[in-house]
Amino acid sequence: MNKISKYVQYLRQIHISSNIFWHQHSIKQKHQFSTNTNSLFLNFSPSFIQIRKLSNTINQPGVSDIVTTNDVLITSIKNAKQTSDVLQMLRLHSTAMSAPQHLQALNSLFLLQKSKSASSTQDMLCTVITNISKEELTRRPEFTAMCRKIQNYSRNLDLNDVMNSVKCLSYLGVSVNSNIMQMLLQLISKMINDMSLQQITFLHFLLKELPSCPLVDALKLALPIVFETQVQYKLEDNLYWQVEFLNYIAKHGLSQETFDFVMTRIIRNIDQISPKIVQSLLLCLYYKNYSTEKYIDLINRCLQYYMNHLDYIADVSDIDAILLRMINKYSTDSELFYNEEFINKIIEFMIKNEESFENSAFILKKLNRIGYVHRGFLDYMTNKLTSRHDILENIKFGVLLSYIAACANANYTPPGFDELKPLILTRLNIQKDVLELPWLLVTFDLAVLDVWSEELLERVFSRDFLYGFLKRSDNIHDYIMLLKLYQASKTLFPGSYKGSLPPQEIIEKAVKLYHNNINDFPLKAALEHGLGGSDYVLSGVRSKLGHFIDHLVVMRSGGYPVAIKNEIKDNKSLLLEDIVGASDNIAIAILLYRPNSYVINLNCLRGPYMLTNKTIEALGLVVLPISLDVWDGLIDYEKIPYIMRELKLKADLSLTIE
Repeated sequence: MNKISKYVQYLRQIHISSNIFWHQHSIKQKHQFSTNTNSLFLNFSPSFIQIRKLSNTINQPGVSDIVTTNDVLITSIKNAKQTSDVLQMLRLHSTAMSAPQHLQALNSLFLLQKSKSASSTQDMLCTVITNISKEELTRRPEFTAMCRKIQNYSRNLDLNDVMNSVKCLSYLGVSVNSNIMQMLLQLISKMINDMSLQQITFLHFLLKELPSCPLVDALKLALPIVFETQVQYKLEDNLYWQVEFLNYIAKHGLSQETFDFVMTRIIRNIDQISPKIVQSLLLCLYYKNYSTEKYIDLINRCLQYYMNHLDYIADVSDIDAILLRMINKYSTDSELFYNEEFINKIIEFMIKNEESFENSAFILKKLNRIGYVHRGFLDYMTNKLTSRHDILENIKFGVLLSYIAACANANYTPPGFDELKPLILTRLNIQKDVLELPWLLVTFDLAVLDVWSEELLERVFSRDFLYGFLKRSDNIHDYIMLLKLYQASKTLFPGSYKGSLPPQEIIEKAVKLYHNNINDFPLKAALEHGLGGSDYVLSGVRSKLGHFIDHLVVMRSGGYPVAIKNEIKDNKSLLLEDIVGASDNIAIAILLYRPNSYVINLNCLRGPYMLTNKTIEALGLVVLPISLDVWDGLIDYEKIPYIMRELKLKADLSLTIE
């Protein structure tokens, strides 16, 4: 069933229910059915037997608008300072009050109750407070009588008045299943095709606040369909509303065609961009379910405008929202969405405004995902911790973890970080019994930063912890992280690690998962050709600790390659430790790293990959990291000279150091 068919079906059901309701009400009216004074079911006046054609624009005047300005009662109701004042006027004048006067009474009650709620948290003026709760108010006979009158008038109400009444009644706690609310919702369903786009979006916003019921659910399904069918000819030439409608389209998953249609209108009016609009437009353009690469020039223009007005329009929550959408779009759609200038600018903004450590960590958490590093920002945050130790004592675990992960990602220990090492370990020890926390991740990041704790290692290496932690199905990354931490503890722990190690079966599984991910050797042909044949290159070498070396070559003084014996090359079970140290020559481990292994804004490896290099170097090898991105960017005839030059530089450097 297509969308239009669904819409017709839902509206037909609504109208059938509506007709039954009106028919039943007429029967009750004939029998002069009377109700309890506290009931919200209201009898209809026989004079209201015709349904007037209602407005199809949000600005067209309704019943409440066609009132002369000299209506003393309306003025008095508007100027009421307390809920009790409005109830008093209803008590004295209800029987003689007109529809606009009753609607004004409902609106004033809504505003006064809302002001009361705000005053309790914002210390507002005492002139607008009231001691009557919403529950008390809806039980008052004056309120019931007012609702009865509005229900009598309901068939002659303007659409704006109907929606405003729903808004007020729902806020005051009137049940969505009450007769007055059901009647108002049925009226809305009859007018749905005559609504303006603004009315549709406002109504959908109202319905989100209402509990589920058949009418509410049907309207929620119908509104996006109506919007999509009418946007082509009802979209006005106003950038503010065009962006609002684009936001509605994105939130409710309407078609790419509808999204693009509104975007063409926005592009025509983009010179009207303002601080009030730019953030909402950016969030829409970064929305994950839409293809927006074709608008990248517009996105960058909006970002430039945003940066130019940062001091006027942004706070941390705004920055956080845009950054999150940008990073998600970059990660899932295209590298085009990454804007380094924008990220640099918002970090400068946060440092300048001396944002809190916690707010800074929220930004860091997102930047960690894409491998972005700003050492000045890390210096700023470290300075906050060293100047006030109570921050470290009181921050949440996740906030501390984001900071540690950012330093590890950068492979950077800011000035003053050594002072923090024992404080960080003490802070972590306080929550050592909370097994749900990501202990493996934080222990690994600390190892990258050369922060070691035997107690912490034994905790994450314990059988009980690992079997609980690794039971998830999507745990390949966790196994590989555990393997690298195991390698680091065996090779880099100061004075050698004497504590317990992970169960052997877990390490074996980790090694298998890690090695299974590596099945191609893009450098092999160039290496063999440049060095003089396959006798000089050993590919896919493993260590006893589970390392995987893409290629191993041996060089002697002067940068000349040494042939690796055929019997060694033919031995499939040969391990790295069996080769290294057999002579005085230099063994070079060539490791191929993919783009996400590098800091996105600096030409250096991220900390976790540098840790792997250090553990291999601890076995007596020289490590030569090669960027796959750089390699793929070379023309074929450039590749052999490039790899030979890199090997010679490594060999010469190693000999010089020795």
